[in-house]
Amino acid sequence: MKNETPDCRTCSVRDVTPFEHCNRDQVLEVQFAKSCNFYKKGQFIFSENSLPIGLFCISSGHLKLVKYGSGGKEQILRIAKPGDFVGFRSLITRRRYNASAIAVSDAAVCLLPRKDFQHLLNTNHEFSAEIMQRVCELAEKTENKLTDIAYKPARGRIADALLLLSNADTELCQKDIQLSREELAGFTGTVKETAIRILSEFKRNNLIAIKKRKIEILDIGGLEQMSNQFD
Repeated sequence: MKNETPDCRTCSVRDVTPFEHCNRDQVLEVQFAKSCNFYKKGQFIFSENSLPIGLFCISSGHLKLVKYGSGGKEQILRIAKPGDFVGFRSLITRRRYNASAIAVSDAAVCLLPRKDFQHLLNTNHEFSAEIMQRVCELAEKTENKLTDIAYKPARGRIADALLLLSNADTELCQKDIQLSREELAGFTGTVKETAIRILSEFKRNNLIAIKKRKIEILDIGGLEQMSNQFD
């Protein structure tokens, strides 16, 4: 089926974005100002250290925000789902992107140019307040993740990741998001071999089911218990 550019006026994810605070005329302005690109799994939306050009909003699919360490090792900072904005902190601070955004699955991503985003910030106080709240929430999540990596064992971090992804997609890895073992390791600050070993342990304990690269959560309570262990 041919990719169709989403219409902001009928967008299925608009109500979970700050655009829900825009009136009809503002939504129409966004509709005519924005563009939409379609990405295949593995394609870059933007690269670390590049200059921000506008606000990216995910219409469908999932993205990963990543940084690369020595030897090209990938550290996944977060997984972004439909309705999420990416790159907006760099846009606000007028700094280069501190991470790269890459499609985890086929994705449709809309781009609102910087000047139109800035106009909304200046003229719509509810929209601006919602953006600021998201900035604060991302900062808090980053702090929590750093604490987890420092103090929580790999088993707990992987349990956290599975629970987070199940919240992002109610059928974890059953639709269009399928993290490889390398990606799961990069997301949890561990190595591939450790991720594979822990997933096998979770499977033996009937916490999850694994079918090729697809993971299904069987016992949310059991994973939550694993997540809360710090030794």
